[in-house]
Amino acid sequence: MAKNNKVPEAQVAISRKKIGGEIPIVVNELTDKCLYTGFFGTLDSARMVSITDRVLDLLSATDIEIIIIDLSNVDIIDSAVATHLIRLGDTLTLVGVKIIFCGIPSTVAQIMVSAGIDVRGFRVSKNLKSAVKEMFAIQGLKIVSMFPEEQIAR
Repeated sequence: MAKNNKVPEAQVAISRKKIGGEIPIVVNELTDKCLYTGFFGTLDSARMVSITDRVLDLLSATDIEIIIIDLSNVDIIDSAVATHLIRLGDTLTLVGVKIIFCGIPSTVAQIMVSAGIDVRGFRVSKNLKSAVKEMFAIQGLKIVSMFPEEQIAR
């Protein structure tokens, strides 16, 4: 039986299950081979375990090759959570998934650097827009106008 590439629809939406009083994660399928996940609020170790389990469950049910992890809506993390993020990235790499971290706020970046967290093994993009462009490049895709004659008329 062929493996289904699609993430079940019930899992592609904002999680309404609240952990620690906040919505912890958004997961959306961007392409057949790429998931977007955005984290929200204050991340702590307990939330990171839940998030990691959810992401790994989704990946085991699909043929996803790339995951964009957006941290732009994260308020604050501590060094233990920063380490957990890198371990999540290492775990995903070991199962053959390419990771693009994006939107890391300056306060989170400072904490990560102060804690000695090394992200050199991962792709890091400034924002979601540049992460999506990188995802397309990894897949050998590009965005082109559907109406090239409009560009010529300009």
